[in-house]
Amino acid sequence: MPVYRNIGDFLEFINISNEEATLFEWKPQKSFKRFDLDLNVVKENPVSDIFFHRDKGNMKLAYIRRNNLIYTVGADNKVQFQLLEALLEHVSFKFHEMYDVEIIMSYEDFNPAMFNGFKQVLVNIIINFANLDLVKRIQVECRVCKKVLTLFVKKSMIENADSYPVPIVYVHEGHAILCFIDQNFHHRGVELVNITG
Repeated sequence: MPVYRNIGDFLEFINISNEEATLFEWKPQKSFKRFDLDLNVVKENPVSDIFFHRDKGNMKLAYIRRNNLIYTVGADNKVQFQLLEALLEHVSFKFHEMYDVEIIMSYEDFNPAMFNGFKQVLVNIIINFANLDLVKRIQVECRVCKKVLTLFVKKSMIENADSYPVPIVYVHEGHAILCFIDQNFHHRGVELVNITG
């Protein structure tokens, strides 16, 4: 799967912000795009520790608020949201492992440039994403498409589930299927579901 193996080729940006400002941002080399409006939209959601998704047509956004920070990723619409969530979970873990953000931001002379050292860590995460073992690839059959589809499932979602099987909705080509994933990462059923919104 080229998207999974080369996720960096499909990423538009990764941003770490608080309510006031961007603390760290990564974009591909030679990208001069700005995503200020997208970042303002994600700040409107005050809920913590829940992933949110936005589909903008030519780009997908996934974001989560953790420890007073908002982690956002924008990617090509070919990238499944579960891959983006797994990426952000790992980025969040590594960022907090590297920095005591609350203490750093309490300095009178605080400057977001203090987080520039995270760039190489993030680049390594992106380059080695397929080897980090953050997701499982599951094959599911869609009765509408009459195809076997590759579904990426974030390992942490299954490993930390309260009960099994875990339901996951996969939206593709104008319809959606509901997949039930057990604790061994096997699918235990697939149903067609109606979409509204």
